[in-house]
Amino acid sequence: MFSITQRAAVLVAVIALSGLAVACGSGTAGGTSATSTPATQATAPARALTIVALGDSETTGHGDPSGLGWVERYARLVRKQFHTRVVVSNLAEDGTTSDQLLDEVRHDAATRRQIRRAGIVLLGIGGADLNAGDDAFEAGGCGVERCYTPVLSAFAGNFDAIVSAIRRQHGPGPLVLRSITQPNPLTGAEDVIPPFLKPVATRLGVYQARTANRAICKTMARRGGRCVDVLTSFNGADGKADAYRRGLLNHDDCCYPNARGQQLMAEMLLHTGLSPLR
Repeated sequence: MFSITQRAAVLVAVIALSGLAVACGSGTAGGTSATSTPATQATAPARALTIVALGDSETTGHGDPSGLGWVERYARLVRKQFHTRVVVSNLAEDGTTSDQLLDEVRHDAATRRQIRRAGIVLLGIGGADLNAGDDAFEAGGCGVERCYTPVLSAFAGNFDAIVSAIRRQHGPGPLVLRSITQPNPLTGAEDVIPPFLKPVATRLGVYQARTANRAICKTMARRGGRCVDVLTSFNGADGKADAYRRGLLNHDDCCYPNARGQQLMAEMLLHTGLSPLR
């Protein structure tokens, strides 16, 4: 999920629930089965909970050997906790930038239909945006933070516009808005990331995650949603701990959360609750 650069295959996602909207809650319990359908085919029965996910490769399940990813894991937890049928429509695509996602939620008819019928919208986006900063940093002429500041500033504006557009398109009914944030995937990955990133891996990883996460959580709070603090959970209070050694990131499929990391994110999202739906 946590794109460092396309060359290193490091990329950095919205879930919608039909007939329900999520904002606060926790716990797990037994329930019925969840159903996943393609974006263009997902049709939620009258009493089903529809989850629509939007984002980049951090939301498609990369890094999780089971292929479930945090989206499907979250859906399973919601099913168990609330004893309801769940329909998942995961619209995330590898390499999607915040510019592209904004255009999609504004103009793509299929995506707009999914958003209108959603009960929960979860977002996981931002990693692919960092590639432009990588290019600038590798070319030289700007410092570590300065190369990424304009990229992260543009991301912040796009993310706010994305959530605003989702709110407008959904209509007056209750909607649960949730977003994951980014960990620091560079610390511990020095042997696989591009050489120009190695000397500043920890410094850069913390800066990128903190800056992007601040923008994500600020928007979610303003728009009536919630975010989860992946950086602290994966990398500790200072954001510098090696999340690979902690068993949360997949070094072989660098640099995405592994099954344990994806499950942790799903549980964190569940703990934010389901109000205003419930």
